[in-house]
Amino acid sequence: MEFLIYLISRLPLNLLRSIGRFVGTLIYRFDSAYRQEINKNLTRAGIYSPALAYEVAREQGAQAVEAPWVWGRTRQQVLEHCCIDERSLPILEEALGSARPIVFLTPHIGCYEVGPMMVAERWLKGTNRQFAILYRVPRKSYLRKIVGEGRVSENIVPASADLKGVRQILRIMKAGGIAGILPDQVPSHGEGVWAPLFGEKAYTMTFPLKLAKQFNAQIIMARMEREPQGWRMHVQSWDYQLTGDEKQDVTAMNRLIEETILKRPEQYLWSYKRYKCPRGVQREL
Repeated sequence: MEFLIYLISRLPLNLLRSIGRFVGTLIYRFDSAYRQEINKNLTRAGIYSPALAYEVAREQGAQAVEAPWVWGRTRQQVLEHCCIDERSLPILEEALGSARPIVFLTPHIGCYEVGPMMVAERWLKGTNRQFAILYRVPRKSYLRKIVGEGRVSENIVPASADLKGVRQILRIMKAGGIAGILPDQVPSHGEGVWAPLFGEKAYTMTFPLKLAKQFNAQIIMARMEREPQGWRMHVQSWDYQLTGDEKQDVTAMNRLIEETILKRPEQYLWSYKRYKCPRGVQREL
């Protein structure tokens, strides 16, 4: 598998994306379960059309091959393909220029793997400040080392979604560091509450909001949009005042996630089973 990732990462990025888009289209056409999940989620959001669904499938194919490409390249090679939106730069300068901890919310849009690299290279390099990335450890044993080590870089600390990883994040945040979290990932039993997302209840994680409240952290919504030459980071500061009421705060976060997704819907991971009910959780209607 490591050799396969190495081979993938040697291909030119746009050639690799073209292959991924072609494969994504084929899967959408011939895998009915995959096609139905995309169509159903787009319909929930009120934006389904056959053209958009095919575009989503194409972009999900590109997204699938980008992560191995990033893991197999050096940070400098990846950053040659990255830039930051001009309107986002002042927000990042102000936030990262302070000693205040930060929680980055990064939904499954574009290539979320490159965001921490961009932040670490520009603002954290040469300092003791760290960027913790919360990630779910793959079930496949041969992927665990690859996924974990593929995310390691100067000032970047992958933190597994378990007690050990949570402790890592708490230490980093206490020192004025940064946490990057995928807020649209389905949490495990006891780690979320039911809240509306595109009009339907979704079991939603509370951890990023608890973290922000505990450390008085600034919350920044970020997305790494795919562009012809690479990726462009877009961010917005979330000025919502956390109340401590989990359901109320999570509902507000889901509204922000909806707004962010709809800015580039074709690049969102609509095939993800976002509305599933985790084992041990009672579904709320």
